[in-house]
Amino acid sequence: MTKTRQKRDNSYYLDRLRIDHPGIYADFQAGKFKNASEALIKAGLRKPKTALDALHSAWAKATTAERVAFKAMIGCAPKVSTTSFISPGVSQPTTPASTPRPIHQNRYLTPEAADDIRAIMARRGLKNGDVMRELGFNPLNASLGMALNRNTQIKEPLLKALEGWIVSYRA
Repeated sequence: MTKTRQKRDNSYYLDRLRIDHPGIYADFQAGKFKNASEALIKAGLRKPKTALDALHSAWAKATTAERVAFKAMIGCAPKVSTTSFISPGVSQPTTPASTPRPIHQNRYLTPEAADDIRAIMARRGLKNGDVMRELGFNPLNASLGMALNRNTQIKEPLLKALEGWIVSYRA
């Protein structure tokens, strides 16, 4: 014999309000509350929605582009560049600080790149999995940690992602 689950809809809570809190129910009937939800919160039958609840709901409904823009806004991801177009007739001067250094040799991280990655991680309080997630990889992928700690080779897609990540977060 299966037990049917009790339906906890608005009528259930209004009945509970009427039986358990007749004073608040009378105020609700008299129109002292905007809606039933306010009366139920006042009676303690429901919890009020928090800003975190609203954020969670909005995040679930957001598109990938909106999520990326939000992460960039709060500083969890590299800022999305809106001025990346450069006229073909104008060349930008290159300074030693702006020229990209190679981050690998034969798919092994250079010591300078490893130091840069460690410094960025320390400054931002990130772990290997956090960096992998920012780069768009599985946070359980141990490639970056193995390369930093044991000097192992890294696959090309991760190296390409790391190059841009280092440039965007280098101090």
